[in-house]
Amino acid sequence: MSFDALLSPWLAWFLLGIAFVFLELFLPVFIFLFFGIGCLGVVLALFVFDLDLSQQLVVFILTTIISLFVFRKWMMRTFRGVTANHQGMDFDDFPLGERVLVLKSILPPNTGRIQHRGTAWDAVADEAVDAGQTVEIVKYADDSRHVFLVRRIKEPSE
Repeated sequence: MSFDALLSPWLAWFLLGIAFVFLELFLPVFIFLFFGIGCLGVVLALFVFDLDLSQQLVVFILTTIISLFVFRKWMMRTFRGVTANHQGMDFDDFPLGERVLVLKSILPPNTGRIQHRGTAWDAVADEAVDAGQTVEIVKYADDSRHVFLVRRIKEPSE
């Protein structure tokens, strides 16, 4: 094998693509995988066409963008690990019924802020709740694990 074969463009793109895929394993931002797909797209194009560097870069960019738009949403659903039909109340650490302080007024349908375990979280409610009031956590809002559904605490006189 000659030294020129080691420096061939398809091999460089192939190794760069493999590097991007391995980088995705260590930095799970779920975007390096698509750079790897873009590199492999250039490898396939180089087997069919004789491309100069600028054409290779155009193929890389187009393949990356197309794969990102076509596959990212599907792959996020596939690899996210969401359990089916659960609102998260079966987890031991779900704060069902926990009383929390409202930091920013909740005015439906907009979100407000609550303080839960020392951190501010987004929250929604079925009725308006003023800042400074105490509310009870009911469940996660919709399919989100970042927004809580809360309700006012009913006082005995109400």
